[in-house]
Amino acid sequence: MTLNGYKDLRHNSAYTQILPTDEHFLLNDVNLELPELQETRLYLEKGNIEAARDAFLKLIASTSRRRYYFDISDVPQLMKVVQSKYSRDQGALRDIAEADRIVQGDLPIFKEHRVVFPDNKYDWNSWLYDSSQYQLHLTRFVYLKRLSRAYCLTGNEKYAQCFNDMMEHFIDDNPVPKDGTFRGEHCTWDPLSVGVRLFQIPEAFVTFFGSASFKPEVKMKMIKSFLQHGNYVRAFHASDGNHVCMQMRGLIQVALLLPELKASSAWLDYALRELPAFIRQNVFDDGVQIEASPNYHVIVMRDLYELVSLFQRLDVEAPEIYKETLVKMLDVLIQLRTPDGQLLRFGDTDKTDEREIRNIFSTGAYLFGRGDLKYLGYEELPFALLWRFGPEAIQPYKQIVSEQPVATSADFRVGGYLVSRENWQQNAMYAAMRAGKGIGGHAHSDALSVILFAGGRELIRDSGMGLFEWNRERKYAVSTRAHNTIVVDEQDQHVRGMHWSTQQTAACKIWDIRNTGAYDYWFASHYGYTRFTDPVIHSRKVLHVKNRYWLIVDILEADKDHKVEQYFHLPTGDVIGDWKTCRIRTNDPEANVMLVFPEQKAEDAQLVIESGLNYRLGKYEVSPVVKRTIQAAGRTILETLIVPYGKEVPVLEVTRLPVHRNESSLTRQEVTALQISGEGWMDEICLSHDSVEVATFLDHTGNPVAESLLPSPVQEEEIRFGQKRYQDDLIFRRV
Repeated sequence: MTLNGYKDLRHNSAYTQILPTDEHFLLNDVNLELPELQETRLYLEKGNIEAARDAFLKLIASTSRRRYYFDISDVPQLMKVVQSKYSRDQGALRDIAEADRIVQGDLPIFKEHRVVFPDNKYDWNSWLYDSSQYQLHLTRFVYLKRLSRAYCLTGNEKYAQCFNDMMEHFIDDNPVPKDGTFRGEHCTWDPLSVGVRLFQIPEAFVTFFGSASFKPEVKMKMIKSFLQHGNYVRAFHASDGNHVCMQMRGLIQVALLLPELKASSAWLDYALRELPAFIRQNVFDDGVQIEASPNYHVIVMRDLYELVSLFQRLDVEAPEIYKETLVKMLDVLIQLRTPDGQLLRFGDTDKTDEREIRNIFSTGAYLFGRGDLKYLGYEELPFALLWRFGPEAIQPYKQIVSEQPVATSADFRVGGYLVSRENWQQNAMYAAMRAGKGIGGHAHSDALSVILFAGGRELIRDSGMGLFEWNRERKYAVSTRAHNTIVVDEQDQHVRGMHWSTQQTAACKIWDIRNTGAYDYWFASHYGYTRFTDPVIHSRKVLHVKNRYWLIVDILEADKDHKVEQYFHLPTGDVIGDWKTCRIRTNDPEANVMLVFPEQKAEDAQLVIESGLNYRLGKYEVSPVVKRTIQAAGRTILETLIVPYGKEVPVLEVTRLPVHRNESSLTRQEVTALQISGEGWMDEICLSHDSVEVATFLDHTGNPVAESLLPSPVQEEEIRFGQKRYQDDLIFRRV
């Protein structure tokens, strides 16, 4: 049976409706009571529809009202500034090159993929490549700003003509649905894409409005289509997640762009009233976006900084929650920026254009006058920000003094990001771990997973987001085994009901965090496997010894026998395994990592290298995965030493040390005590595993207890480690 969707039914009048006539639109959808519309009203009364239309368009082009980040009347001056100050800017030159391809029908869409329409015969509704995401991004028109910016840089009317023709074709070929029949379908009129168009198209609309190539007939089509878009979003917007923030932003922007529409005041009142609650719903108190994905953290943050900028420009009164939340999210983003200038790739996060990340930091620097944000952005106001802040921002931005961020460690305990970096240099050691809840389908089953960098390279890497089709590859990408953590009994940490409508990720508890000049330390547990008949609690301790190594100790608590699989995902390339010493290392010309499994015995666990999938920019590639498997009951301890290095394989010795309590030797289940030595250095580490009763996080019903009701950590009995006595569950000393 063939199921018809929007593509097949879009020209069927039973499902869609065409644009109203100019006369019907002006008489019924425009607020003719406004004094500034008197001329339009008089022409309508005389029956001169074309003159009424022209009067309406002339009003929009006038300086009587601010509508956008810049006004239509500002465009000539904007062109002079960009041509005199940015004509050789790399970002500007890229926009011209991209715009030239777009004029030829060669459009950029998603994940570095493109689609070519010979002779500009656009097909807006066909499946592209291997995912519906490509068609959606085609119709969200992110690329239109390339045309408008190239126009300002060159004055070439071909860009305006391309915009005019493209918009007319799109509107004629994609009439609005009469109701919500297609709202759940990935199609041109899915409510998210509609909301995105409301804030992606206006820059080009405003820029080209004064061009002779932008025809009055097409201007009116666009304005009427904006009305249909706004009504559709108002009727069918989401109720949670990042979608609703984008949709409310779009509704606000179109209401401010076209206040002459009767619907605009109601749209604006509604979106301004509702959006603060949606922001609170989307962002935890610590500033982390709820979906456990740095990518979607940026997406929601983008809505905030775009609106804060627009509100300032148009003198719109808005509650402080916009700025307050934006500041928190920027503070989080500072730590989620990896040494290679990318976003930390937890959850649905892919490789990102470093320039876009720097633009965000520059935006924050300008809005709040912060030197630490400028340090991560640009020294001069970037070309892309000129279209939000105008030429008047160039000098004030230049005067902000760049300052290196101070903090090299951070913990966001609600959102669940733990971050430690050696310093702020590109080749620095950097570690991050997930230890908090994620809500929604963009969160992966990745509790206690780590990502590790050194030498400017991601050495222990996340498998990536995958394409959003619910297929074998996507199911792998969101699974626990696709992350650097533990799988028990071949089950994911949390059960996904459906692809997007799913329960939140495994509950986590952070027990201890310590930050010193020599090391940072985390101790956390997750409770996803307590759903088993025989509950299993997985705890992980991570010791980041700066400029040397990471020590990871996994602790599993259960009564009965379980299969435990530990995964570490390595960069694509050669891997060398020394099975006698249980050491596995990469073989890159520049930056490498070695995994050491102290006193690993064949009868204790199976150690193998297998193939996994790694997703980057729309493509899957096979990458090596180190898997350690053990069948055990009771308390199980897995220790892993991870050592970054350059070209030369380091000489490393790992020795287990004795620890005594009341003159009795402690076992490996009670304590991890190691001496780790390299060329010219030696460390001794002792981690006691009995200081916290991790099971007390849950009550007898299986729910987390209130923080105030948790028992205090067990007072450590005195232990003898080496020649000294201690009362602490973490001992680190350099010999």
